[in-house]
Amino acid sequence: MRVGFIGLGMMGKGMAANLQKAGHDLVVYDLSRAAAEPFLAKGAVWAGSPKQVAEQTEVVFTSLPVPADVEQVALGPNGLIEGMRPDTAFFDMSTNSVATVR
Repeated sequence: MRVGFIGLGMMGKGMAANLQKAGHDLVVYDLSRAAAEPFLAKGAVWAGSPKQVAEQTEVVFTSLPVPADVEQVALGPNGLIEGMRPDTAFFDMSTNSVATVR
């Protein structure tokens, strides 16, 4: 399965590493490309925006610092919503507010 992962910081990098270790093809995005380098070295694909992550995957995970970041990645310009198909699954693993998730 081709899986997207956005947010490769302290929490996200561990989750993404486990997905990659399990054999999933990863498409990754982070504000810092350097954070993605270990994944790219193992075959992950770099996406230039959250939209590009969604366009290339069936499932997308996010692990971001604050609710405003999740909202921007999901709904902002070049956000996930612009690239998602009706059957794309989106899982936000961030510490988030109930209001943002709804």
